[in-house]
Amino acid sequence: MSDTTISNDADVTGRADTCVLASTATPAFADACELAAIALQDMREYDQALDSLTNIPPSATAMLTRGTRSGGTQELPASLRPDAVEDAQDPDTSDEQATKPVVSRKRLIAIGAAVVALVAIVAAAAFMPSLFGQPDVAAVTEVLESDADFMDGFAANDYVEPSAYALSDVAITACEQDDDGSMIVDATAMLENASFESACTVSLKFARDGQQERYPDLQGADAGATGWVGAVLQATADTRAIAGVTVDPEFPEGFAPAFDDAAQTCTYTAEQSYEFWFGSNKVQTVYTYVFNGEAWTRSAGVPSAAVAYDSAAILGDYVPHAGDAASLEAFRITNFDAGSGAFAVEYRATAPGFVNDSVSGVFQCTLVQSDPTDATRAYQQTDGSVYAFSGEGSSSGGAGTASIEGSFGLDGTIFVALSIDYTHTPLLFGTPTDETMTLEGTLAHMS
Repeated sequence: MSDTTISNDADVTGRADTCVLASTATPAFADACELAAIALQDMREYDQALDSLTNIPPSATAMLTRGTRSGGTQELPASLRPDAVEDAQDPDTSDEQATKPVVSRKRLIAIGAAVVALVAIVAAAAFMPSLFGQPDVAAVTEVLESDADFMDGFAANDYVEPSAYALSDVAITACEQDDDGSMIVDATAMLENASFESACTVSLKFARDGQQERYPDLQGADAGATGWVGAVLQATADTRAIAGVTVDPEFPEGFAPAFDDAAQTCTYTAEQSYEFWFGSNKVQTVYTYVFNGEAWTRSAGVPSAAVAYDSAAILGDYVPHAGDAASLEAFRITNFDAGSGAFAVEYRATAPGFVNDSVSGVFQCTLVQSDPTDATRAYQQTDGSVYAFSGEGSSSGGAGTASIEGSFGLDGTIFVALSIDYTHTPLLFGTPTDETMTLEGTLAHMS
């Protein structure tokens, strides 16, 4: 299609003025205006040609040009035809009558029809803008709000309570007619709910109400109040969080994370308390939530434990409960330091052999929190950790050394494995020897 201009200068030999159509004009209206302008120009050229021919003296020979823009051949006016030469030379005939062009009735009818057509086009454009107009913001808004996928937003609802989106700031950035006759509209809009804000860029296809069946993308589309039917062809968005996360199934109660709008992150410190017979453990874990433009993602930091030991529950005497710990005549925990987990063990044990000699000593131990192993998994506490201890000590027999390893068990028990030096005394004769005995079993705290 040519540029939307029409010429309104009657002088075809000069530069024609350009009439710029209104912004509401459609391509179809512009084409009609151009055709009308060409018709008017043809008529002006026809008048000029007639006027030129009538000014040629009868004795002159006029050149007739064939193959004009109209496709026909020029014909001399009636006043210049051979049968009219005598009339032109008659002195009784006035110059005004001899040079006056002859305008046919058909030409008058054609001129009138062209003027009527042009007036009709202008009137239609003025009084029926919906016929020649383009989809406006109202039509775009109507289509977007009726598109369920678009109105569902561009961000996942993980870690947030879902809420309805509202559309605003719809603006058309481009509109042009497609090759199939439909209208393609590019637009921008804002989509926002309680959690997210999306700056959207959309491309839509439109057709007049009742013509949607001509276009596969519009089949089944519902007509709206604007007289246009449309569909979203493509939609993208730049989405950001405007509020923090609100839910996490792992933390059903007391979940209140801190939101950093600039960093698009949330942080939450989860605290969980564990109780056991010899103390407690409060574990804190910092969880970080990051919005990546499409969804919130969560990562957990390294847990930090704050163990508090109950000295009163630990101190005291323990008696054999299971295993071969029956050889322990006495086992007492003393001097327990709740801050460092250090304590002492006073013990007395019966040496093996026919001579029931006893050995005794003191262990210096430290209680530590550790991960369970295959050997200690049975002593895993409610926080998932094992509280084990070890130490070196003395013995009143043998080479005088002793060692101990153990773990705090469940329900006021501890498991111990001891290695104690003792002196083996022969029953009747012989020389005493230094030996080492091992004891392993479970002890129960005496309440």
